[in-house]
Amino acid sequence: MNDNSNDIELRVIKTARNLESINEAVALGFKPLIKKLEPSSEIRTKYCVVQDTVSGKIEVLYDYRSDIEPNFEIVIDWSFYYPYHYKSPYAAYLIPNDIKIGERVFLEDLIEDYARASWNQGDTYRLKSCEAIWNGKTFDIQFKPQKKESRFIG
Repeated sequence: MNDNSNDIELRVIKTARNLESINEAVALGFKPLIKKLEPSSEIRTKYCVVQDTVSGKIEVLYDYRSDIEPNFEIVIDWSFYYPYHYKSPYAAYLIPNDIKIGERVFLEDLIEDYARASWNQGDTYRLKSCEAIWNGKTFDIQFKPQKKESRFIG
């Protein structure tokens, strides 16, 4: 689920992605649940770099159906990369002091990588936000990929 659109309004849990933001939240009374960022090998985007042999101009293609102009040559053949970048190798969910075990919340900015949607050309995108249940130590993410994953064709 990518939005907080239930009949019940869930508490929104924010994520801090740098030391300063985490410490600001601690000063405001939040408990940081620190997580290491670990990119998933499932999440990836493809590209191909071509170059005009006359002008030297570079273009990047993202769709296998793209036509390569006659005067262009491939300088990097179709490859995949992890498309998300964060400045810090860690982040923290900002836990309010009054959260209850078993409380269902909405994680606005997921730290963990979950494959949300894929394209038949190989691209796979990450889930940005999701509901979760607080178990007293961490969140049990309420995402079932086999039921909610989207597949794009084209």
